[in-house]
Amino acid sequence: MRSIAIFFVFLLAMVQVAYGASAGERALSWAESQRDAAIGSVGIAQNRVEAAESDLTVSRNVERDISNSKDKAAQSIAREAVTVSEQGVIEAKTLLKRATAFLYRQEDTIAEVKKFIAGNNSRKALVIPVEGKFRITSSYGIAFDSKEIIGSLRKGDRIEVGQGSRARVFVSGGNAEIALSENSSMTLDRNQADDSFEGFLNEGFARMKVSVQGKYAHKFQLRTPNAAVAVRGTDFSVQVLSNKTRIEVFESTVYLSLVQGGEGVEVHAGEGCDVLKDGGIQSVKPLGNQSRPNPLNEHVTSY
Repeated sequence: MRSIAIFFVFLLAMVQVAYGASAGERALSWAESQRDAAIGSVGIAQNRVEAAESDLTVSRNVERDISNSKDKAAQSIAREAVTVSEQGVIEAKTLLKRATAFLYRQEDTIAEVKKFIAGNNSRKALVIPVEGKFRITSSYGIAFDSKEIIGSLRKGDRIEVGQGSRARVFVSGGNAEIALSENSSMTLDRNQADDSFEGFLNEGFARMKVSVQGKYAHKFQLRTPNAAVAVRGTDFSVQVLSNKTRIEVFESTVYLSLVQGGEGVEVHAGEGCDVLKDGGIQSVKPLGNQSRPNPLNEHVTSY
């Protein structure tokens, strides 16, 4: 019996290694990193308040020292310095208030993710608002807006990110993280704990970090209105434009084909490719040295 128990413990460990952390666990790790960054921002804001208040004290002392002076120009300059310092204190305290509120939101997010994990659905997909809010339209046609995390996303659920907003989606298949930029929408067609995932980027921009390897590669696919991207363990972005779909690969490889099938092409790290609206696949080309922001790596710095 002891040997059987050891065998099952070993088997469970192998399964965890194969699939990696669950969607909920990865979401928790990300949320905690955001909280840590927020703590740093609060510290910076506090230092700014202290510096602004120190400047105000100096300005007021100078104004007091020359208050009895007959030099009207010096008095005017001193008064102006006090006004500027007072405004600096107001701005610093406003920044601190916003940074503190942002920190509280991160703490709330962590609590919600932990609740999600405790609900025994930690392998389900979930979406977290990074900035602003998003809309979820269920497969039943029910739509609602949210500024909170939404867990246990199901097949057919559509995530819409509006103007000035961003969201992070964690899925089971491929241990993937998906950063959706503003004016983007994505529908989940399949999300399974066995590393199976299919999504449809209806519009906008998505950058994805995926860890599927080997035999699981064919089970992870992101489609657009005219292109299908099969993932082989990679970091890549997909952008749906009015006249084409743009794919850029930053790590490993993706296999790009037309939605109607046919011969496709491999796009490797450091390369990009366009799929035209009329169905043609342009030649794969190097990305060059263009500077591209990576929404998967950035911390939120605006409150």
